[in-house]
Amino acid sequence: MGKTEKQLRSIPAKDRERVFAVIEQLMARDFSALDRKQLKGYECIFRIRVGNYRVIYYDDGADIILKAVLRRNESTYSLF
Repeated sequence: MGKTEKQLRSIPAKDRERVFAVIEQLMARDFSALDRKQLKGYECIFRIRVGNYRVIYYDDGADIILKAVLRRNESTYSLF
């Protein structure tokens, strides 16, 4: 089991459903309704806000790689 999968399993069921819905939109490249922002200092790393959670991913235009799903706190972005 990967790190991101463990992070997803630790999210409460109600929030997990919302996160999964956002991930489906992300993989379909439907960014229109997503709160999507590029992380400062990175050209291809973005975050999507889902309530108190952040979906952090890599997007170079060809591939999307899910990096982390984390609850927002002081250290959320320190990993990147």
